[in-house]
Amino acid sequence: MNRKTNEKQLSFLRLSSEAQSHLHHGKKTEALKCYDDFLAQYPDDIKAFYGKGMIYYEFNEFEKAIENFDLALKVDETHVDSLYAKGVVLNAQGFHEDAIALFNKIIQLEENFALAWLAKGYALLEVNKAEEALECFLQVEQLNNRLDVSTGKGHAYRLLQQLKKAKKSYLQALATDPYDADALYGLGAIAFSTNKLKEATDLLYKCVAQDDGHLSAWEILAKIYQKTNQQDKEQVARKRIAQLKEK
Repeated sequence: MNRKTNEKQLSFLRLSSEAQSHLHHGKKTEALKCYDDFLAQYPDDIKAFYGKGMIYYEFNEFEKAIENFDLALKVDETHVDSLYAKGVVLNAQGFHEDAIALFNKIIQLEENFALAWLAKGYALLEVNKAEEALECFLQVEQLNNRLDVSTGKGHAYRLLQQLKKAKKSYLQALATDPYDADALYGLGAIAFSTNKLKEATDLLYKCVAQDDGHLSAWEILAKIYQKTNQQDKEQVARKRIAQLKEK
């Protein structure tokens, strides 16, 4: 490693560390400035573009996040971290097919990139491709047993109407994390589908207690309150649904 390269790496480590410190305290402008200062000296640095993108992502500024990931990919179109991050952002925006395409590209570049398989599985669930999603989650289990895919498998099995396997997977997820909102939702959705309304209500209420923005859980709760003539609670649920849909 020559002297110039060493100086660049040391400078990046210092500035990225400062950026993370600012980010920890919610100081977006200061964090971004650290990377901007570095880019002023090294205008094509992939890691700095990626770092800026992640800051914007943390503050839910998705368009600016993608803009910076694209700048990194303009320098190196095979930069898997930027491909993955861009895919995650696109999926969060509802562009599931575009996200899947990026995750596929990552997998072509690095077949054992477990997080790409995991993210692809959840994106496939969004477009109701449960069988393909399940294959992704099973692939993750083979690649990295530290990543918990129980909830994802539960969703896939539930969409495939394999309810016993779905319930088993959700319970496995809750054994690891009793506050897993998606697993609570999955069990609640199964209970609702089998007309166990009290059980469904309890599970879905726990779900929204953990994640107040869980639209699907609120939608089923509204249906339950309507069925059981709980008009006040139904009104609360429908008001929350309207708020979430406005976002």
